Amino acid sequence: MPDILSTSTSGLLAYQRALATTSHNIANANTEGYSRQRTVLSTRIPEPSGAGYFGTGVKVSSVERIYDQFLAEQLNSSTSGMAKLDAFYTLSSQVDNLLADPNAGLTPAIQEFFDAMQGVADNPSSIPAREVLLAQAESLAYRFQSVDQRLVGLRDVTNASIANSVDEINALSDSIAKMNHSIVQAQAQAGGQPPNDLLDQRDLLVRQLAERVPVTTVMQDDGAMNVFIGNGQGLVIGRDATQLVASQSEYDVNTLRVTLSSTSGTGPDVTNFINGGTLGGLLSFNKEVLEPTQNALGRIAIGLAESINDQHAQGLDLNNALGGDFFGFGGVTDKATAAASSFNSGTAELTYAITDVTALTTSDYRISTTDGANYTVTRLSDNGIVGTYTPGAYPATIDVPGEGFSFSLDVAAAAGDSFELRPTRAAARDIRFLIDDPKLIAAAAPLRATESTSNLGSSQLSNLDTAVGATTDLAAVFAAGDVTLTYDSGSGGYVLGGALAGTLAYNPATESFGKTFDLGAIDPDYAGITFTLSGVPLEGDGFTLSKNDNAVGDNGNALKLAAIDSTPILDGGTTTFQNGYGQMVSNVGARTHQASIDLDSQTALVNQAELALESVSGVNLDEEAADMLRFQQAYQATAQLIGIAQSMFDTLLNAVRR
Repeated sequence: MPDILSTSTSGLLAYQRALATTSHNIANANTEGYSRQRTVLSTRIPEPSGAGYFGTGVKVSSVERIYDQFLAEQLNSSTSGMAKLDAFYTLSSQVDNLLADPNAGLTPAIQEFFDAMQGVADNPSSIPAREVLLAQAESLAYRFQSVDQRLVGLRDVTNASIANSVDEINALSDSIAKMNHSIVQAQAQAGGQPPNDLLDQRDLLVRQLAERVPVTTVMQDDGAMNVFIGNGQGLVIGRDATQLVASQSEYDVNTLRVTLSSTSGTGPDVTNFINGGTLGGLLSFNKEVLEPTQNALGRIAIGLAESINDQHAQGLDLNNALGGDFFGFGGVTDKATAAASSFNSGTAELTYAITDVTALTTSDYRISTTDGANYTVTRLSDNGIVGTYTPGAYPATIDVPGEGFSFSLDVAAAAGDSFELRPTRAAARDIRFLIDDPKLIAAAAPLRATESTSNLGSSQLSNLDTAVGATTDLAAVFAAGDVTLTYDSGSGGYVLGGALAGTLAYNPATESFGKTFDLGAIDPDYAGITFTLSGVPLEGDGFTLSKNDNAVGDNGNALKLAAIDSTPILDGGTTTFQNGYGQMVSNVGARTHQASIDLDSQTALVNQAELALESVSGVNLDEEAADMLRFQQAYQATAQLIGIAQSMFDTLLNAVRR
């Protein structure tokens, strides 16, 4: 039969443990990651007797942690989402502020450049007006460079943050692996009882890891926790942690990829699978905002510069020479080398050139071959296959229709080789203003039409023009000499003379209202030189087309240069440069605004998840005070039983003495 003393002693020990647990809760009420603990009491094995079973007291079965794994995983997931949006919004808002800044953005510089161009068109003989144009052109080139430098600076900051995040993830994964080891040992030493405080520390490490990269966890039977990232790559397996590596892209030293370390070298690339946490936000910013913005800025730089250059080449400067390039890129538009994969086994060099600024996109491209004979071009913005091409003989140049560029190979690439093209990425960085003399601005139209002094009819020649992009070599046309037009009814129109032979059919009876001609129909070398003949000529009436020398006051080409501002050129000839820049700013602004809204929403979800977990695992001081009072009273009552047992023992001793 059990004795009162033994039963009372078990109660004293049990309530002492319960009070210790309550004290532990109170002491850690403000400890981050701490989960409330509870002493689980159960009855000791009763002793049988003829009258039944008599209880033998109480024992402590375990000290359990009040914890909800589902709520903890919800908090980890919400935390990853919030950290990603926070990193993304912080960086994206900087790009948004840069592009929209009236002092640092591109819009004012473009407008001031074309205003200065209009100033030259208004007064083409004015040297001061030409000097203002040179200053604005140089300022525009500098503004392109400045904006790009700011974007490159953000790239450097982002890359440094990616590297720091990877280091922090590696440190946390090591700590989790070590904590797994400690937990397994502690649990074995305690006969399978969970080491609650160590579990809390591990859960806090996992939560801190989730701030940096999205994780999923799986428990092992021995108490260790496996941690996975991406699409199931193991970061922590039991006591072993795998390191992440922030390494250079195989195509670009300035682009970082995230891979898992491997004893055999570079492990699997998990960059595209990291869709949360601070690291996910940094990678998303690079891919979704920074790189597209640099590409879009470069496309505007190329489109504007090439359009200005092409039109400027159609005019005459004050030295009676055709206009030279206004802007240059150091090879970006003529011939640039594509980035070869560091894994390429062949020696082929792939170069590319801009062929059509109106067709340029803001995407990067990858050209790859599986067999060394056929090359697949992939648009990376949407992973769309642009086309597959087979050069046949080398060296080979292949035009990529609809994308605005061509690529060339000196020799055949090896099977499995690949290259990455960024047609517009470096343009804003490399744009340069090339003219340093105001006399070299080609404001005048290249040709003039002179009416014969002996004309007696009402014939007129108007709208003399040279088409930009035509195959006409104006220098060769000028070298060939003047072209004369003489009306001869017997020949059925105007007979060409001088540098060009042929007849322009013209019937005054039906075409006196005006008929347009392209000299390219007579000679392809003159393609794009157009004009309109009208009126009723008499026999021998004519005109002379000649080089527009000494046309100091002519503004024919300057007007066309100024009109480029409002001419749709980008996106297949549907978007002006100002609108293109506005779309770029709008896209970044929209993504930034959406990120701000999503961040507010995700922050609310995190707060809700924290409150939900806190309501289960958090320490309530009022509740702990009540428990302390309850356990204290139970302890005191049990202590009274000790006194009763002592009294009964004394009475028994006294009875024996008698």
